[in-house]
Amino acid sequence: MRRARDGPAIVVLSGTGGVGKSTVALAWAHRARERYPDGQLHLSLGAFDPAGPADPATLLARMLRSLGLAPERVPADTAESSALFRSLAADKQLLIVLDNAVSAAQARPLLPPSRSAAVIVTARWRLGGLLGDGAAFLDVEPLADEPATALLAGAIGTERMLEDPASVSTLVRFCAGLPIALAMAAARLATRPRWPVARVVEELAQERRRLVALGRDGDSVQGTFDVSYRALDPAAARCYRALGLHPGPDFGVPVMAAALHRGLDEAEDLLDRLVEASLLSEGAQRRYHPHDLIRLHAREVAGGDADAPSTTLRILEWYLAGALSADRVLTPYRHRDPVDPFTELDAGTVRHDSRQEALEWLETERDNLVAAVQRAASDLPLLAWRIADSMWPLFLLRRHHRDRMLVDRVAVECAVRLGDRDREARMLRRWAFAHFDVGMLEEAERHFERSRYLCDALGDQYGVASAVEGLGMVAAASHRYEAAVDHFGQQERLCRELGEHRRTGLALLNLGGAHNALSRPDRAVRHLREADSIFAGLDGIDPYNHARVGIELARALGRLGDFAPARMRLRAALGEMRGVGSPRGVAAALHRLGELALLAGDHRSAGSHLASALQLYEELADTEVSEVRRLLALVPPAEADARRIP
Repeated sequence: MRRARDGPAIVVLSGTGGVGKSTVALAWAHRARERYPDGQLHLSLGAFDPAGPADPATLLARMLRSLGLAPERVPADTAESSALFRSLAADKQLLIVLDNAVSAAQARPLLPPSRSAAVIVTARWRLGGLLGDGAAFLDVEPLADEPATALLAGAIGTERMLEDPASVSTLVRFCAGLPIALAMAAARLATRPRWPVARVVEELAQERRRLVALGRDGDSVQGTFDVSYRALDPAAARCYRALGLHPGPDFGVPVMAAALHRGLDEAEDLLDRLVEASLLSEGAQRRYHPHDLIRLHAREVAGGDADAPSTTLRILEWYLAGALSADRVLTPYRHRDPVDPFTELDAGTVRHDSRQEALEWLETERDNLVAAVQRAASDLPLLAWRIADSMWPLFLLRRHHRDRMLVDRVAVECAVRLGDRDREARMLRRWAFAHFDVGMLEEAERHFERSRYLCDALGDQYGVASAVEGLGMVAAASHRYEAAVDHFGQQERLCRELGEHRRTGLALLNLGGAHNALSRPDRAVRHLREADSIFAGLDGIDPYNHARVGIELARALGRLGDFAPARMRLRAALGEMRGVGSPRGVAAALHRLGELALLAGDHRSAGSHLASALQLYEELADTEVSEVRRLLALVPPAEADARRIP
């Protein structure tokens, strides 16, 4: 491999689709695995994905997760993700396979800085832009007749080959030297030992004109896929078409069972048939993923299926049912959407029996849920809006800033298209909070103001209270604390008038935080104790916000010198935040434990807690990073060794 002066060895394998670039890359990676003890990372760049090639930010997020970074810690900003990737991959002996790249620009951010690493990039194009990165370039050519014939003989046996050498020669020619086409033809014969080679040759001859044309255009596998598809029995063919309608990159058995309106066992059997036919791959935890070109072919043949719209609807409704179920488990206190055609989905379609199970499901299906929102947006805007709305607990607890921005934006657009000002106002608040969480305060304030205006026009005082809360948070983040107190005071009055007990507790929490910021701990304690009483009386339906109250109350108590009870509340809140799976909440509790230790003069504990909080905030790309760094600077140099994660 040619090596860049200050980077990894890079080789670009280019050639026509289906020529075997990925096979060559994976075979070499397998043989070289001992030379790269820090592991191998394989990533599909999705050059032929129906939704378009994967963007560098999404790819970086996947790389970071592959390197062991928790999903919720992946930064939203592409530059920060790139910097974190380079940091984690520095000096590692990694082998990275970047499969199906669409451009040099797409692949470049995924190149590690380590000279002891190696990268194999496969693409239909030569990606000459990587020359400056030190890449070497190899063209993967179709197999010549001799190795192609040997490949076929290895699958069906020499005896059958000798029975009809002319047909064997014709079959090799029809497959145009493409390993994928040869493998599929060989599998067709190997699973039907009584068939002569001429039987498959006869079938392929019907596609000869198409195969030749596609070969000239750089895609010579279409005919092979058509033949394989027609060889499926009707039930398996229907399953194949259904996978072409699936919106995301991979899927499990249950969603395909819903798509086909079949039982789980029958759906799994059909998927296994596709795996055996080399039309589908099975990964870990019974997740299935089709090759990019097969997904495209399946989608094309599904386009002629009269049942395609209803199949697509069943797939999208399955994801909605799962998201609704998770939403109810994780945030049972939320105001639900007004009645619509999707409200009465069978509650047992996707069931989550615990908070952990619900959150894990949302995380596992996150890419598919985002893709489902995008797929439904054009033809089924109400369904798209409902899926987006039901993803709230995932974004509340795990952030995923980039996905959240996309989903909320699409949902706002869907509401506008529907002419539904209520749903527009509600999703505008969600989108505003998404902007708020990444520090885009002007945009957040604009969306909150628009939502308040719409709610005023609709006579929705609950919506007004929610928008006012957001405006107060923007004011507080902008250090306009007196304005924040005014907004939160209005929120409290509205919620009390509406009889919204829990929302009143949130308003009191916000008021306590604002008074803490204004160095009025006595006033903060008064509001926060009432908020604490409210959330404690909710029978544990909102542990996340109960923990938030504990963190803010401890902050006020610490400023009043009540260190012991403050420390006790913070430790309890830390446990609660870990229990609900909120890394941002964990960071906030550690942040305040460090701040409290500073006030108490315990510099060693302060350094330890603040360092832990800083790492989490940085991984979450949180706006509190600068404040924690400021506090860490107050830790005396003599305690520098304490600035570590305990």
